[in-house]
Amino acid sequence: MVGLVGAALLSSVPAVAAAYAARDGSATFTHTVRFIPVRGSIKGVTASVDLDPANLAATTGSVTVPVVNLKTGIGLRDTHAKGAEALNTAKFPNATFKLEKLTGGKLVEGQTLSTTASGTLTVKGISKSVSVPVKATLQGGKVNVSTQFKFNPFDFDVRYPGSSDSVTVDVAFVLNAG
Repeated sequence: MVGLVGAALLSSVPAVAAAYAARDGSATFTHTVRFIPVRGSIKGVTASVDLDPANLAATTGSVTVPVVNLKTGIGLRDTHAKGAEALNTAKFPNATFKLEKLTGGKLVEGQTLSTTASGTLTVKGISKSVSVPVKATLQGGKVNVSTQFKFNPFDFDVRYPGSSDSVTVDVAFVLNAG
């Protein structure tokens, strides 16, 4: 979910902070429940970034993953995952990542940059510091951003009967100026 905004490092824009946004991004996840890998998806990921390519340390932003949109392909399982013991989407419809630190480089048209975004991940109202790898590619003034990382859902009080202590998350979106 998360740590993704830090990858929006644009070397082709003026050396002033500029606003970028992403709409309609996606997240996928794999989580083992009772020894069975459960795969799912979440549509509607958004991001908002203020980016100054001349001062990457000043880059700020956030990513929102609407966990209320979680789909695994089985309606009853989706209902349980969204329930009070697990994600409690009635009270906490979104997971968020707030960018606090960005490391490394700048983007060059057509090349992929690997960097690390550090910040605060909030799931089910519980916030934890995380650092995640990010890949970003500048193409035609847009930035394709992606990440894959693991976290322990129990750290965020996400408890699903028979579930493992690790979930793998992939998040992707495209940042546009404006």
